[in-house]
Amino acid sequence: MVGYVEAKVRYLAARWRGDGRVPTISEWGSMVANTVEHEVRVHDARGMSCGVETTGFERVGYGAETDFRDPVAVEGEYLGAVADLVRRVTGADHVVATHHFIRWGDPGDFEAGYAGFLHGDKPLTDPLGYSWDRVARLGLALDRDRPWDFAWYNTWQPIDHPATRNPLALLDARTADPADTRLYSYDGAGEQNLETVPLHNPAHRFYYYPDLAPDELILFKQLETRPHRTPTCLHSAIEVPAPPGTPLRRSIEVRWMCVFRP
Repeated sequence: MVGYVEAKVRYLAARWRGDGRVPTISEWGSMVANTVEHEVRVHDARGMSCGVETTGFERVGYGAETDFRDPVAVEGEYLGAVADLVRRVTGADHVVATHHFIRWGDPGDFEAGYAGFLHGDKPLTDPLGYSWDRVARLGLALDRDRPWDFAWYNTWQPIDHPATRNPLALLDARTADPADTRLYSYDGAGEQNLETVPLHNPAHRFYYYPDLAPDELILFKQLETRPHRTPTCLHSAIEVPAPPGTPLRRSIEVRWMCVFRP
């Protein structure tokens, strides 16, 4: 049995390698203008030894019984339960859901569709400064005189049916070179943010979880202040072969700020 698929992943265009400007990727036109497709091999992660502090990601079993069409249930029941899971897996002292969104299968909508280029959701230039800025924005009561550490994670979980189509490809963090990453500006949802996009590197190795089920989720790293830890896990939606009539992927993604006592 073949343990991989061939897929196309978009990287930042090579012309940006020596350019000090920050590209903008905020809709289909700017994505196509500033990125280039590369054919990559995406390996089956099932049966592999994966972890947030090695590959940058891991699969965790969690059967959600939430009505995802009910915002109150999502923000209360679901986020509360997954916060407990994130706390257990990471060992964090404080876990805060800072943002969540549900993708219902509308690939034509850049904001609500599937992110079709390799990226990270946080800027890697100043993890501690970024984290304290978010603490202030969220109004969290943390004593600034204590040297707290922060790590940011995403959870990603299918809804209604397995994510056979449009699964998430995850870059093995051990194969990433920080020298290849650049900031880009994303101004979706009416707010401008700096995030991370890489240039192509043939050493990159990708994984995915075929047919990830609604009772499974992926936990993956996005930012880290602790030394000698995985800094981030870059990711992208990909197209893979699927039987005729297979529905588009539906999924919920949550971004988590985790705080660790010194």
